[in-house]
Amino acid sequence: MWENIYNININQFTVQGLPMKRRTTVPVQWLMCLVSPLIQLHTKFLQYRDRTNYKLDHTAQVFSLEDVLNDAFDVVLRRIYIADGEYTLPVWFYDRADDKPVFFYDRADDAPVLFYDRKSLEKLDVDFTVILPTGLNLPEAEMIRLKALVDFYRLPDKTYTVTYG
Repeated sequence: MWENIYNININQFTVQGLPMKRRTTVPVQWLMCLVSPLIQLHTKFLQYRDRTNYKLDHTAQVFSLEDVLNDAFDVVLRRIYIADGEYTLPVWFYDRADDKPVFFYDRADDAPVLFYDRKSLEKLDVDFTVILPTGLNLPEAEMIRLKALVDFYRLPDKTYTVTYG
């Protein structure tokens, strides 16, 4: 119902505003030239409205983010999907009697032994993974665009990675 409120035929509106005696070729064409910038602005407004409604229709939910990515990068086959991230919890070694953590030291280096490397934990500790199909080889510019789309729609506290699968 409210979609038709923006459908304005400016040319028809201009001609109907003229008296019947003045509706000849020269005045009508002159008025069409005068309203042509208004028609261009109306077209830009409708395009902006469509883009904004598209952004408002999609959320940070998984199915919605998949739709956005498939609409942008894989329109026909729609093979881009999102999987949950891998969660790795740290291993705690503790003395049950003291109920305190136990630290392991390497006697040769006189440094604590790390069971997980921080870099490997960063790679494993993501909230979701965007999985692209193997046949879809995106150039660097398109990969930046993909990450920008994901960053726009994802929640701020969520982390992600993009992989080919």
